[in-house]
Amino acid sequence: MELKGPRLVIKECDPSLLPHIPFDEGDFALDPFVGRVENVVYFVAYLNDVPIGHCSTYNPSQHEVEFGITIAEGYRSKGYGAEAIKVLSDYYLSTLGFSKVHLKVLPHNGRAIRSYEKAGFTRCGKVVVDTIEFIKMEKSSIGG
Repeated sequence: MELKGPRLVIKECDPSLLPHIPFDEGDFALDPFVGRVENVVYFVAYLNDVPIGHCSTYNPSQHEVEFGITIAEGYRSKGYGAEAIKVLSDYYLSTLGFSKVHLKVLPHNGRAIRSYEKAGFTRCGKVVVDTIEFIKMEKSSIGG
């Protein structure tokens, strides 16, 4: 599957490709603090054929799914994260028919929170995973 945004192309990928994307050391795995992670689908974000980040969806239910995203260091604060998460969340909501997508973010990560808000997510509460508090953000389909 391939999704196109204004600047990025998002492609589903095999997880074995993730370590080959240029990230800060240790960034290629899902955050160990997100809690239970099942049924993961991995995506890579490309800018002019260069892999600049990866996204994942996990823990799907009949109506909602959770998201995760990492953008490589040199590409942060340029709107790529917001674009990638918007393209992918819009696909899950409009094409795949989920009514809600959500994610967790650390309260001190203002850059990520602004990026998610730019992509249409709103704060909807707090979640504690292994004593670590996260802000929960969600995006719903129209009428969802």
